Amino acid sequence: MVRTHPETGEKVLFVNGFTTHFTNYHTPARVRYGQDHTQGSAALLQYLLSQAMIPEYQVRFRWKPNSVAIWDNRSTQHYAVMDYPPCHRKMERAGIVGDKPF
Repeated sequence: MVRTHPETGEKVLFVNGFTTHFTNYHTPARVRYGQDHTQGSAALLQYLLSQAMIPEYQVRFRWKPNSVAIWDNRSTQHYAVMDYPPCHRKMERAGIVGDKPF
């Protein structure tokens, strides 16, 4: 969940909709090892995932003809808001082979 950005050295929280659980999640009373599907870890995961939906934590890009948007998937999350109908939006995605997370 905490990863170090390979270029900046910054520690960032990285969870997204594909995150299913935390490994080695623990409480002060008892340390657990392995996959922890306790309510505490599930509540924390849901809280972190919900943060992407808060407008104050989002960058809203105003599309214009010939616009291009690029972001660094190593430290950001794409949360697409469907606010463009009835207009048509064509998107193409390029995936770049990156560094191994550390």
